[in-house]
Amino acid sequence: MEKDKKTRIMDATESLIAHYGFRGMSMQLVATQAGVATGTIYRYFADKEALLRCVHEERMREVGANIIQGLDPDASRYEQFRTLWLNTIRCLLDSPDALLYRVQYEASPLFSKEEDKELHDRYFKPIFDFFEQGRQEEVFRDLPAELLGSLALENLMLLTQKHTKGCIDLHEGLYESLIDASWNAILKR
Repeated sequence: MEKDKKTRIMDATESLIAHYGFRGMSMQLVATQAGVATGTIYRYFADKEALLRCVHEERMREVGANIIQGLDPDASRYEQFRTLWLNTIRCLLDSPDALLYRVQYEASPLFSKEEDKELHDRYFKPIFDFFEQGRQEEVFRDLPAELLGSLALENLMLLTQKHTKGCIDLHEGLYESLIDASWNAILKR
């Protein structure tokens, strides 16, 4: 099934930003890569900034949904953590452009702490709730949920970037050891 025009425009934008940065992206290049006329972009987005913000929010929504997919609230805290960790690494490895786009976006003038907090609250709340519940149960260290999440999951962004660049070999044979290391980083002692 062919992707709709709006999706193709957003995918093209993400790819161009991921590979060439904000300076390497123009509406004409987006149109060419998406296979649409430049004017078509403006049927969906008021301007370049609206397009970039929409791509950012859509990718945040997708990542948040992918990370919590299959999370069983009745499973042990460790099994829930393992699910979150595996979903995170799969999401990052399956969509390297999304990660590169996010890095570019967060380094741009479009990024604001307020918007980032709002998006995290909207799309990552179940993840932060998981870490907060573990902290309250005294399973995890007494740190804010956001810091626990960063220690346990956000380090995977750096690892997958290095893997994508060929600096490290991040293969499934390492996953259980990496899960254990991440778990131990947040476990209360």
